[in-house]
Amino acid sequence: MVETTQHPHLRERGTVRTINDPIIGEFDISGMPLRFSRFPEDLPLKAPTLGQHNEEILTAYLKRSPEEV
Repeated sequence: MVETTQHPHLRERGTVRTINDPIIGEFDISGMPLRFSRFPEDLPLKAPTLGQHNEEILTAYLKRSPEEV
């Protein structure tokens, strides 16, 4: 596994990417191995933490008042 995640060709192509998670820190993941001319480079994807968007969801989409939240 280490040989794969550290291979220069795979790093350059983005097949292996390093991401930073707010809880567990920095680690390597598989990226998208296919490339398309009109698709942007690495998407800045970041998973939310548990409950991070509760207030927004409850007020904007479920029409709860701030007092209810």
